[in-house]
Amino acid sequence: MWTKLTRPDIALPLNKLQKIAHSPTGRIWNALKRIMPYLNFTKDFGITYVRGSGLDLSVFVNASYADNEVDRRSTTGLAGVKEALFVRGVLSFIAPETSGAKIKVLEDNNGALALIIENPFSSARSKHIDVRFHFIRELFKSGKITAEYVPTGEQHADMLTKVLGRKKLDYHRKALMNLPV
Repeated sequence: MWTKLTRPDIALPLNKLQKIAHSPTGRIWNALKRIMPYLNFTKDFGITYVRGSGLDLSVFVNASYADNEVDRRSTTGLAGVKEALFVRGVLSFIAPETSGAKIKVLEDNNGALALIIENPFSSARSKHIDVRFHFIRELFKSGKITAEYVPTGEQHADMLTKVLGRKKLDYHRKALMNLPV
């Protein structure tokens, strides 16, 4: 849905609804009726971009463990890195001077960071990671992608993966969408 791409503040509820939309019920209809007034109230919101001083990209990712109910794969953070690689590719096409932009992954899960930084994808505890994501290991080794800890309160990816209260949603929405404070 286009709305999910342009309005990350409603991506989580729409993702949840899409998973069960094949068998609509009154519960789904009620959820949609709650989303529509929110969209109307926030109709002037959208993603805005502010020109920064550097060329590097920062990606907030949230670790997941077997959150995909179909095949129990854990790919949220890795998928976020793939998206950042895509954005970097588009930017380098539009503005060739950005082709060397580095990607900084910001994570609030120390276990996930240890898996990436200390010994990426090589221990027995990481065998569950799908082979198709192993190319990211090489990007971490080469230094094109780095990983850093971010405190949980500053983890803006939470808005995309967790139900948040009004204050937290407002805080993360403003940060991710560059809305006025």
